[in-house]
Amino acid sequence: MKKLLPLLCCFYCCLAFSQEKIELTPNGFPTVVIAKPNIPLENLIEASRSWALFYNKNGADVYEVTSNSLKIDALRKGAFAYYSLGERFTFDVKYTLAVEFGDANYTLKLTVKEIYTDDKLIKSTLPDYFTPEGKLKQGFEDIKPSIEITVNKLIASFASYIQR
Repeated sequence: MKKLLPLLCCFYCCLAFSQEKIELTPNGFPTVVIAKPNIPLENLIEASRSWALFYNKNGADVYEVTSNSLKIDALRKGAFAYYSLGERFTFDVKYTLAVEFGDANYTLKLTVKEIYTDDKLIKSTLPDYFTPEGKLKQGFEDIKPSIEITVNKLIASFASYIQR
């Protein structure tokens, strides 16, 4: 049994993260296209609703629900961080995940709507951390990998959840 557990963990990690990793750009995150499981649309919509409540412990709003799409708004605590002069600054984000099921695939579009620190809304947005040339501004290099980890975990969690 002790040998089986690491093998199962390895299998789960490979399965959960088999999707191509998405990267932050100055325009946000690209739309992700994933093969749709052979499950009726009604069940996929219901599984999406269930995932929203399961994954977002602080609650989630599910809205604009149609027969093949929905949107989920939620707050993700500790979504990204960066270091400045040895001090760590952590940020929460309010995001929208737009889900649309097609015939063979489904799309996920994640948009960061608001950024918070210490439960206070800040005026900056993700594009504010980039130069006009599309490079990360000096001192903010930690933001990109930090939020990419959060978003890729979120996408993998969603994909894994609705596959059931």
